[in-house]
Amino acid sequence: MNLTLDRMSRIVVPKAIRDRFALKPGDELEMIVESDGIRLRPAVPASPLVEKEGLLFCSSEVPASVWDTGSFLEEQRDQRSREIGGM
Repeated sequence: MNLTLDRMSRIVVPKAIRDRFALKPGDELEMIVESDGIRLRPAVPASPLVEKEGLLFCSSEVPASVWDTGSFLEEQRDQRSREIGGM
């Protein structure tokens, strides 16, 4: 995919990419300078899963193949263990 810098040397992240990585206005991107180019990635990867009333919901159009459900569920279990254990 090719992008063009505008007159102010800015780039626009295409909607398909914003959707894939659940990017929204105000999100930060990390720029990594490599020997043969520049790589952009979300500074803080957002989980597409949110908990509402004890149920998990997808908060974006991120395809299931990029979800990290294992980490999310482990984080939820750890939080509940701390709450139950009074920690």
